[in-house]
Amino acid sequence: MATRALVVGGTGGIGYAIACRIAAESKLSTVIISGRNKPQDIPHANIEFRPLDASSMRSIKQYTDAYKSAPEKDLNLLVLTQGIFSMAGRTETPEGIDRKMALHYYGRQLLIRELLPVMKDDAKVVIVLDGVRGGPPTKLNWDDLDLKTHYSLGNAANHCISMTDAMVQAYAAAQQKRRSAGRRHFVHAYPGFVQTNISNSLPWYLRPVARGVGHLFAVSPETCAAHMIRGTYECAAAVEKEGRFWSCIDDKGRLVARKPLWSEEQIKKVEEHTWKVLDDAINKTSS
Repeated sequence: MATRALVVGGTGGIGYAIACRIAAESKLSTVIISGRNKPQDIPHANIEFRPLDASSMRSIKQYTDAYKSAPEKDLNLLVLTQGIFSMAGRTETPEGIDRKMALHYYGRQLLIRELLPVMKDDAKVVIVLDGVRGGPPTKLNWDDLDLKTHYSLGNAANHCISMTDAMVQAYAAAQQKRRSAGRRHFVHAYPGFVQTNISNSLPWYLRPVARGVGHLFAVSPETCAAHMIRGTYECAAAVEKEGRFWSCIDDKGRLVARKPLWSEEQIKKVEEHTWKVLDDAINKTSS
């Protein structure tokens, strides 16, 4: 089946493996990969590279505006895998957002918001982060959602993961209220332990240990990609029979059961916070 897919973070690691798998399944598919640097090897003619600094909200807005203005733009699949592994404390971008949270949460939400108008009625959105451990809402510091004053690596991880859980439920709920919006499905996926070059981000003395552990216990990016793609479509088909248009999947692509349900009030607070941070960042850098 021909698919038009956009994979942000698709220039390496899991995203690259997902992009290559989709491209290989059908020569009629078009796969756009985006990130800072073009990969040295693009093995399929139906893969196209478009540069994007996914830590900059203004860059994302410019990117999505350009994408939506092109003749060919309807998307069947949006995959978001961009991220960074860092042991540093809060490190703000010029827009005032912690870089880790910009990549793992805020930029992903902006891409979804801006690209929803060009997604097919049955499109799939896959956020690769941690669909297993997210929630419950009590994990959040509701008075400091962007962690300006309560930042730690653990808090940043909890907030990005848990707010992602809230947002996939928010997108699905909004769609159900507007029946004309189609049957798009929103997935929060956990990739597990994957063999990538992420260990290069560690201090030099930890890299050999990380690589050794990775060779023993991690799966290949290609295996992870297979689990993510299969799980997305199989779990979407299963839960849509129940009228649900969001799901969380584990590292084998299996549906994560008994995920915490967020109340309308909690979802509204996360949404309002998210859009305010994003719009403030865009306006700050464009003024």
